[in-house]
Amino acid sequence: MLGDDTALYADAAYSSKETRDKLECFGIADQVQRKGYRNKPLSAEDTRRNNEIAVIHAGGERPFGTYKSRYGLARTRFMGLAKNMTAYGIAAIAYNIRKGGKFLTLYGLPDPTCTG
Repeated sequence: MLGDDTALYADAAYSSKETRDKLECFGIADQVQRKGYRNKPLSAEDTRRNNEIAVIHAGGERPFGTYKSRYGLARTRFMGLAKNMTAYGIAAIAYNIRKGGKFLTLYGLPDPTCTG
């Protein structure tokens, strides 16, 4: 947390009363997905809530899915933090270049006369 956080979007692995209490203490909106437990499945309201959160949460998870499926980073490949950080950093650069290329293909370059 940086101190200016307004909401926490996370998957069901972080769903707990302790997490909800901490978020409330810091005044951060709880957007953590709920999970069902043995003999206590999710209610219809929690399922609806999870589906609403998933739309926003998916945007943050998409790059990691790309790292795993396209760049072979489903598991750490190297010994040592520095090597793995470099590998994931290069993957992030590649992801952003690819995303930028797609954006330019769809929308082209901006008009330079509009920048003032």
